[in-house]
Amino acid sequence: MVEIRRLRILFVHSGADFYGASRSLLRLSSRLAREGATVMAILPHEGPLVSALRERGISVLIQANLPIIDRQEARSSLGILRILWNVFFSVIHLLKVLMQFRPHIVHTMTSILPSVGLAAKTAGIPHIWHVRESFAEFEKSWRYYQRYIVWLSSLVICVSTPVAEQFEYHKSNGKILVVHNGFPVDEFSDISTDRVNQFRSRYATSGVKYLVGVVGRIKFRRKGQEVFVRAAGILRTKFPDARFLCIGSPYPGNESHLASLLTLVRELDLESYVLYTGDAEDVKAAIAALDVLVLSSVQPEPFGGVVVEAMALSRAVVATRTGGTIEQVVDGVTGFLVEPGDSKSMANGIEKLLESSDRRRIFGEKGRARFLEEFEFERFYQKIVGLYKQVIPDDFLAR
Repeated sequence: MVEIRRLRILFVHSGADFYGASRSLLRLSSRLAREGATVMAILPHEGPLVSALRERGISVLIQANLPIIDRQEARSSLGILRILWNVFFSVIHLLKVLMQFRPHIVHTMTSILPSVGLAAKTAGIPHIWHVRESFAEFEKSWRYYQRYIVWLSSLVICVSTPVAEQFEYHKSNGKILVVHNGFPVDEFSDISTDRVNQFRSRYATSGVKYLVGVVGRIKFRRKGQEVFVRAAGILRTKFPDARFLCIGSPYPGNESHLASLLTLVRELDLESYVLYTGDAEDVKAAIAALDVLVLSSVQPEPFGGVVVEAMALSRAVVATRTGGTIEQVVDGVTGFLVEPGDSKSMANGIEKLLESSDRRRIFGEKGRARFLEEFEFERFYQKIVGLYKQVIPDDFLAR
């Protein structure tokens, strides 16, 4: 039986921010390190995740030439050729790291890193590919890329059933598994009233009774903040004592999406009603301060971590009926599922919650219970460790 303390594990990730996938990497790698595993992470650049990992005793290597599949590049033949060219050189660099670190397993934390699996395959090291993305808009290229992912992986972990259902090739070969992300309950047990009040005091000033918020990257026509703003406009007359918060920031290079958001708010004369907060330093306190958490995504959200965090904090949720969200929210029990891109449907769901404090409380309590049963970290961690032990040959530790 493989013991965790004997393992050497290499994680590779596409970012160094503190959004969902990065926090999932931090939780998993930190727990493994605490239990005695030797852990290293490769990231493409500096960022807050780097220092957080190092504080927990995890070695971090910055590989600036790590190729990352960009949506814009993936839409052109020239862009795809550029990615393939970068993959070649990246594999060479990764092989050097693999020879020096000699991991027992390589765990790629996102499907947009095409070079890692190839390097692991070349070195003969077990490789797990964690798929967190939806490729619905890339139907032609996905037909081939999914085969590439399966070929280069010992196992493919998908964060939700809708993500797994994207795979048509090798669907029945047992390599593709669904493992929902896990969140440690301890992260939600110390959200003090002072922390919540500190956030609320910035926006719930005199005359403000309700806070409704959407949390995540600012990206129009994908994350759906424009739908959220229009829903706020519909509800303004009925709930003048509410404030609608857009919490988050655009990904570097997408600053135009924030400009579009602020322009829309101004055009609808909602500047005192819909507020842009930027990134929240204490995001859990921000979620706990909300009366209703909204997931407004128009395109499928593979697994919206913010929804689970809201459930863990006993917050009622309104979320679009698409992607992995349908496995998180029980419609009419822990929240309301609404049609993506439909501001009227979203406004209707929010209205039902704002007009009934009892409904918000009951949904929040049932959401918390569902979190503990389905999405708590220990369940996730034991599944991942079990998969590591499954793919590492017994004699591999002796190498």
